[in-house]
Amino acid sequence: MRRAAYWLFPLIATAVAVFIVIFMIQINPAAPALKAGSDEGEKDVSLHLNPEIGNWIDRFSTTTEKDYFYPVNEVTLKLDTGGENSILGVYRLTAPVKNAKELSFVKKELNKSALRYIVHEEGDAMSLTVDSTDQNKLASLVTKLKTYQITATVSPYTEEK
Repeated sequence: MRRAAYWLFPLIATAVAVFIVIFMIQINPAAPALKAGSDEGEKDVSLHLNPEIGNWIDRFSTTTEKDYFYPVNEVTLKLDTGGENSILGVYRLTAPVKNAKELSFVKKELNKSALRYIVHEEGDAMSLTVDSTDQNKLASLVTKLKTYQITATVSPYTEEK
């Protein structure tokens, strides 16, 4: 029995090590192989991708691999603030809702007009806010909500700082 125990523990440790190595190879099979290459006149060593794989952006754009995030260190956005469409009037509709019945009426009308809304809950009080650039659409929504006896107000939206 001692002889079996003497050989059993090293065999189990070796099997676990082999399993871990195989598992690590299987979870990352598409990793590019890096090889060091240097010219005779240069002192530094540069790493190059395998020529069959090519550029990593081209490779990921043609494959169907999922859950890969490109390494991004900095993003630069250029905004055109000089155009005539840069100053759009944004309007906000606010509608206080007293119960679930009124909430369902407001949601039904908002779904008909294809407007996005946000529901704010503070304790028992609920309110809906809708932001849009079309003031006429919000005004017609206010008149539709009046048929359900729901008061709503439309005001120009200003960012609070």
